[in-house]
Parts: sequence; C-alpha cells; structure tokens
Amino acid sequence: MTEQLPPPAAGTNQRLARNAGMLALVLPVLWAVIVALELGWAGLSHSLVSRPERLFGSGNDIAAWLVCGLFLSQLLVLRIQTGRADHRRIARLALAVATIATLGRLAVSVFGPADPNLYQVSQLRGLGGIMFLVCLPAAVTLVAVAVSSRDAALRWLSAAVAIAMVCVAVWATIWSARSGALQPQLWAVEPVEGLGVFWVAAVGVWLLGWPAAVRATVGSSIRTGPRLSAMPSPGRKASIVLVLVGAIGVVAVSADYLPAVSPAIAAQLTGRTLVETVRVGDVDRTYRVHRPAQLVADPGLVIVLHGVFGSGFQAESSTGFDSQADRLGWIVAYPDGVLDGWDAFGDTPYWGRHPGADDVAFIAALIDHLESADHLSPDRVYVAGFSRGAMMTYRLGCELSGRVAAIAPVSGNMATADGSAADVPCRLSAPVSVLAIHGTADGSIPIAGGRGDIDYAPMTDVIARWRALDSCGATAAVSTDGPSTTTTWECGSATVETRIVNGGAHAWPGAVAPPYATSVAADAFDASRLIADFFVAHPRPRLG
Repeated sequence: MTEQLPPPAAGTNQRLARNAGMLALVLPVLWAVIVALELGWAGLSHSLVSRPERLFGSGNDIAAWLVCGLFLSQLLVLRIQTGRADHRRIARLALAVATIATLGRLAVSVFGPADPNLYQVSQLRGLGGIMFLVCLPAAVTLVAVAVSSRDAALRWLSAAVAIAMVCVAVWATIWSARSGALQPQLWAVEPVEGLGVFWVAAVGVWLLGWPAAVRATVGSSIRTGPRLSAMPSPGRKASIVLVLVGAIGVVAVSADYLPAVSPAIAAQLTGRTLVETVRVGDVDRTYRVHRPAQLVADPGLVIVLHGVFGSGFQAESSTGFDSQADRLGWIVAYPDGVLDGWDAFGDTPYWGRHPGADDVAFIAALIDHLESADHLSPDRVYVAGFSRGAMMTYRLGCELSGRVAAIAPVSGNMATADGSAADVPCRLSAPVSVLAIHGTADGSIPIAGGRGDIDYAPMTDVIARWRALDSCGATAAVSTDGPSTTTTWECGSATVETRIVNGGAHAWPGAVAPPYATSVAADAFDASRLIADFFVAHPRPRLG
C-alpha cells in the first residue's frame, strides 16, 4: 500500500486554498495591465518580433517578478494539498523545477546589455530565456502527474497547458528567428508566461470552486458538500494525440522556413560560417562571415546588409549568397544592425538614428579586419543590401567610395528626410558601379517615391543622381528578360545599371526564405547570382 501522510487540519487547508485562489484571480489581471503598460513604454512597434531583447531590457519588466511569485505560491499550495507520499515527492520536484524556471525568467529581466541603448544582446539573458522555456512546461507537467486522480479536470488542464507552452515556445522562436531576432527564444517568453498566468488563474478557480476536490485531495474526513463527478484522467493515447496535434501545427507553419535556413545552419555547424565581433566605439558589433572551403588567391569580399528589424542570419539564410561565395571562392559577410537596423540617409531621431552606434565606422572596421585576416583584394570589396539594408548600401557607396568598388541595392532608396535624392550629401572619391533592383509593385518602398513610413525619392531621381556622380553618358542600353527590364549606362570606369521587375513586390528575387521571398515575380531571376556576376565584372578602377 502507498504510504499516506497525515493531512493537515481541514480548516487550515480550506483557508489556505481560499486565500490562494482569490490571490490567483486578482494578480493575473494586474499582470496583464503591467504587460500592456510595458509594451507602450517600450514603443516597440513591430520590433517586438525581431528585437525582443528591447522589451526585456526596458527596465520596466515588473511583470516577471509578479508572475514568478504567483507561480511558486500556487505550486506551494498544491504541494501542501497533495496527500499521497509519492505524489508529494513529485510536487516537490515540480516546485524545484519551477524555481529554476523562475531564476531563468529573472535572468531575462535582470541581466541587461552593457550599453544603455540596448544595442548589444546579452548572452545571459538568452540563456535565462531557454531555462524558463524548458523548465516552466516541465513544472506544469509534473503538476499534472502529482495531482490526485480524483481531480482529473486539473490534470487535463495542466497537461494541455504544458503542451500549449511547448508548442507556443517552438512556434514563437521559429517565427522570431525568421524575422531576424538575434535571441529569438526571448520572444517566446511573454506568451509562455501568459499561459503560466492562465494556469495560475485556473488553479485559483479550482481552489475556490471545487472544495470537495480539495478535501478529496488532502484526504480529509469531512464529507460535507458536493463531490466532483468522476472524469477520466488524460491517458497515454490522449496525451500523444495532443502532442502530435501541436507538433503538426508547428511544422505546418514553419515548413517553408526550416528547409531554407538549413544550409546556413549547416555552414555554421561545420565552421564555414562564423559569428565574430568587432568593437566600434563603445559597442560590440556582431557579424556572420562565410568562408568557402576553397578560397581563391586575394579573394573578393561581399557585404550583405539585412532589412529593417533584421539580422545577419536572416540575410544569409534568405538571400542564399553563401552559394555565390562558394562558386567564386570569395568571402561574404552579413553584419547585424542595431534595433531597427541601419542609419541610412534621411534618418531622423524617430527613425533609424542610433546615438553611439556608427554604422559607417562599423562597416569600415569590418573591411579592415577581414582584409587583414583573409588577405582580401582591396579592389574587390562590394556591398549589397535589401530594403533598409539597400538604403544603407547607397550611403556606404557614397561614404566609403574609396574602398567599395560597386554596390547592389535591392528594393531600396536614397533620399533626404524630405524625400530628395538630389540633395543627399554624397561626394565620391572614386567611381562606384551600381546595380539597382526594384519591383514596380513594391508597396513598402514605392518605385515612384512618395510618403510611406518616411519620404522616398522616385527611383528615376536616385539613378539620375548616381549617373551624375559617376559621370555617365546619356545613352543607355536596354534589354528585356521575361518580366524584367535592364537599363545600363556606361560611365567610363564605372557602370550604373537598373533591373526593374514588372509586377515585382518588395522582395529579393530568387530568395530562398521569407521574408525576402514572395510569390509575385520573386522567382523571375536569381538576384544573388546576378549581383555576384555584376561584382565580378566591376573591380575598383585604378585611377591615375
């Protein structure tokens, strides 16, 4: 027979259950209010998805302390209420695992980045997020095992919440990674925490509304009041079905993403792609660098800049530029911007400008480091970028013209804050070749210019400015390939070229993974290969 410990006094248990239940119903509402206020204070917009560390570093993460206290108090109550010795041992284990989850959650809240602008990502915060996401569902699962079989409803609820936590954590992490998060697991912390708060509230209802279940659990001899009707406990088959349903849902929403990013992951696991750091000012800037197995002598360097709220991993996995580097025997680097991305022309204090983070100095330092480490050809340094990265590509072409041989902006723009391409402060110290790719149906950066999130110049004005900068002739060569039209101006020692995709959306044509890929004219050609071939044909001209 299973050892049965003497139950505490029934009146004490009832008071404890009632007080804990009332607290569990009030405090989750307070938690929700605090989270809403924190989101407002952080001014996140959609950066919550790709820069969750900004929320958790805002200094207002009061909700973390609240939910940790709630969770541990409820587990403590359940441990006291559990009568059988073997179940109490499991409840103690649940309490210990929940304590580890609490420490992880507090690490997410406490261990912030070193710089006050939250530009740097804390590894301790990321580790804390992993601890929380693993241990919290485990604690709830243990509760489902520890609760008496007479309380099948609470068992079912705990099991379902634990499965939901796992599914939400995986799903949120995957989607945050595809959006460019440097610590994608952090985005999963808030929704999983929300499920934990829901579970706490549900336990509160159970403690308040089902006194007979509490009495049955503690083995009380008091038999007054209604008894909970018998319910089947969640069996093995039912649990497997719930897990499979959740797993299928996660796989379904991620099926178009995971195969696409696997080459970038494999390159990192095999050491072909490394994550490195360079100190610029007071900020440690990170970047990914892919070195092919076979490098040519004096290889070229291509720097690929991600879009708004993106990351180097996003750019590497989406553009597939590693394959072009492997084909040419060159090196390709994927730098990480800070917060919303890059400080391009036309930025304001409310958009893109990042005090203390000098993006031009970062790229210059990156070129210096790789030239020294990999013996690059100084005549073959190139920059490409998508969206906001393309806007920064134009700026780097202007400000690093003595070092960058050619640029390739995809779905980008170059303008002042009032949308003028002619007034951009650009002076070239050497000719820079340009390949600009844009879609006529781009809804994010309209090809005709106009007001969006900021003011954009018409692409014709941007190209006219570069034709003037490179002293191009008036005559252009025009060719058509499917839905794309290529226009080329020869400019002595440089070339200015546009490739306009009729019906093309805001995308990197031929991209292998979202969000750079779309179904509208995205596969008209391989932009990465086109850009690589353009770079091969346009080394930096030797003047004088």
